[in-house]
Order: sequence, then C-alpha cells, then structure tokens
Amino acid sequence: MKILDRYIYEKLTVYFLIVFPAFSLVSVLVELIEILRKAKVQDFNLILIYILAKLPENFYYIVPISLIISAFVVANEIIKSREIYPILLNGISINYISTRIVIFSIFISFLQVLNLEILMPKSNKVYVETYQKLKNQPLEDEKAIAYNLWLKLDEKNFIYFDFFDLEKKVGKEIVLISMDENFLPTNRWEAESFKVESNSLTLLRGKEITVKSIEDVKVSKFDEKKVYVSVDPEKIKKLIKEKKPVSITQLYKVAKIAQNYGYDASYFWSKFYQKLATVISPFILTVFAVGFIWRKNKFITLAGFLSTVLYWYGTSIVSAIASVGNIPYYFIFSFDVLFLSIGFYLMFKTKHPEL
Repeated sequence: MKILDRYIYEKLTVYFLIVFPAFSLVSVLVELIEILRKAKVQDFNLILIYILAKLPENFYYIVPISLIISAFVVANEIIKSREIYPILLNGISINYISTRIVIFSIFISFLQVLNLEILMPKSNKVYVETYQKLKNQPLEDEKAIAYNLWLKLDEKNFIYFDFFDLEKKVGKEIVLISMDENFLPTNRWEAESFKVESNSLTLLRGKEITVKSIEDVKVSKFDEKKVYVSVDPEKIKKLIKEKKPVSITQLYKVAKIAQNYGYDASYFWSKFYQKLATVISPFILTVFAVGFIWRKNKFITLAGFLSTVLYWYGTSIVSAIASVGNIPYYFIFSFDVLFLSIGFYLMFKTKHPEL
C-alpha cells in the first residue's frame, strides 16, 4: 500500500472512531430521555436493555453521517496543514484522494450490511418487547402471518404449513401428522389450503394417508375434510421469533411468500426495496459529499452536507408512495441514482482545491 493511501485510510479511521461514538452517545441520551418520558415501569435494567437493543437501528443512520463528517474533517485538515501542496506537486490529483475516501466508504458499507443482516434482526425483537414491558402493555404482534413452520399441537399431533394468516385463520400447503402411543405415524393429511375453526381444521383439496402397518397403507384423496385437532393462532403468534421483518433477507422472504399466497405484500416489498437502496448509503452519500468537501465556500459545503438529509427523507417518501402501488418499487432507487450522478459529476469536475 502506498504511503499516501495508508495515511488517508488511517486518518479516516481515526476520525470515524471519534465521530461515530460521539454520535452514538448522543443517540443514547436521546433514547434515554425519550423512554424515561414514555415508560410507565421505571426499571433500570429494562431501560438499559432497551437503549442497547435500539443502538443497531440508530447505527444505520449514524454510520453514514459519521463517515461524511470524517471525510470533511480529513479534507479540511489536509488543506489547513498545507499537506495538500506536496501531494499536488508530486502530480497526484484531488480525485486520487477522493477516490480513496470512496473506497473507504465501500468498507464501511460492508459493515452497514452486516449490521442490517445480523445485528438488527435480533436487536429489533429485543427492543420491541422491552418497550412494551416498559409501557406496561401486552406484547403486540407486528405481523399477522407465519410461514415455513413446524409445530407440536400436542403429544400426538404435529403440523407444518407454508403460509398461515393468523388473523383470517386460513393458510396454504399444510401437513398434519398424527402419532400413536408408541410414537409411530398413523395418519398423515396433506392439503393445498386450510382454515382453522374452534376445535378443528378444515382441509381443502388434499389427500389422507392411513398407516395400520407396513403392509397396510391406504391413500385417499378429498376435496374437503374436517380433522378434529385444536390449533390456537394466538399461541402461534407468541412462537414467531421475528415479530417484524427488518433485514433485506427477512423482508424478501416475507414479501415473496405473502405474494405467492395472495396476501397484500406491498408494504413488505416497499420496505425491501428501501433497505436495498439505503443499505449502501455510506457509499452513496460519500460519493455525493466528496464533490463538496474541497470547496472553499463554506455555504456550498454546508449546503452539500445538509442535502444528505434529503436522501433519507426522499427515499422514505418514495417508499411510502410505492407501498400503496402508486409508483413502481424501483422508483425507490431514484435518490441513489440522483445522488451518485451529482457526486460523480462534481468529483470529476474538481481538478484543484479552492485554496
């Protein structure tokens, strides 16, 4: 690695590790004030768990801002310390430095992806449940569908379904297995769809397999059949680990399954595309910012920095419009394209800093 490259990366890392914790601390204080105002249960342990569990979600917005500020500080320090002159005199352009800042942002975007895909799904469940406890309210279910789930109904009956609308009490692709006292299968029902009633299941368009012995196995088809087993949708809600899909993979999985089975998937698809568009926000916003960081005019620099706020609001607004079907989902990427276009244009237009 060239000396200049190492110097730039070290500077960016140092300032990022200063700015990021500072913003995180501010985030903690804001969350603390907010939860103390809303909480009906003053439990220090619960409050601490809530704040820590909320951090990964806040990181999603803090990381890009911290990176942009770090880039501004590094560029400002290079100019004020006059280190920019030997760099330019050695034939190295401003774009070279800007490119290194953008490369650093790609690494930070990778960390952003890890946060979204690994930390946030787990922390989201914890902070939602903790918040309800602090509010002294029963846990609220964030979604009304379950999918790809095996359940034990009792000691002898087991059920699997591809899709289950817990509110409407209907589902698709079910397998129900009944065992005897020796835990050997005696009956197996498979059906394309089902609906839950008080003390029974109504299976539609399927087949029943009856096993009396290895030699005595019967298979019969049916259009509708009632099986007297008890299925409690409210208990199933409590078993669902992911109360609210957060990561890209979770949102895609829920949206795809909901769409395949006729459930309204617009909300999940809009959130999926929004996360897909903004997970690389450190890269998008850094490319946009490097077009402004070499400007001597402080008002232009400030305007460039404040414009990054429009990225988040704009993407959220477009996502909300897409969720009700007024525009195609891919329009959510419009702000990514806009900010990248402006950023690359300004970056390659900047030949020398305005010293």
